[in-house]
Amino acid sequence: MTLVREQPEHRLRKFTYRDLVEMERAGILGEDERVELLHGNLITMTPVNPPHAWTVSELHKSFLQRFAEEAVVVSQNPLRLSENLDDDELPLPDVMLLRQRPYRDHPLPEDVYLLVEVSDSTLTKDRTVKLPLYAGVHIPEVWIVNLVDKQLEVYTEPRNRDYLARKTYALTATFAPARFPESAYQWLKASPE
Repeated sequence: MTLVREQPEHRLRKFTYRDLVEMERAGILGEDERVELLHGNLITMTPVNPPHAWTVSELHKSFLQRFAEEAVVVSQNPLRLSENLDDDELPLPDVMLLRQRPYRDHPLPEDVYLLVEVSDSTLTKDRTVKLPLYAGVHIPEVWIVNLVDKQLEVYTEPRNRDYLARKTYALTATFAPARFPESAYQWLKASPE
């Protein structure tokens, strides 16, 4: 007689925003630790490569120069997709242009004028996971700065989990965001190497 040993069942633990808050309070997650929550999966953000970091810094600087009086500019801060503490999504966009108001918690979708993801090794995730999330909560405009193909993709007109309009520009093109049509600007002065 052969004994068959049952293998233990492996389960992945899914997390919520509430779990992240509790882990931070308990010291499991450091206050400055960069994590994002996508479909309940906790993703630790590793230090970014120099072209990615440079692009985020340049966009942040350009947005501050152009929109200092009209909006709040934040980089690499969480975006709550709902007020539900059991939400299993907490993306960490690279740059956001937000309406001006005091923020005691992370911004919500209705606060976002424009959101930017700088994509290199994350291009597939940004297009197939994050973009549908943003469309689903009606973020009006999303830019993917595609460092792989050296282009800037602009998505507008969110409907369900998709964007109906997409325009593509050179990285150093001059154009205006949909929310501020009078604000044509060269957002990146040079292409990152």
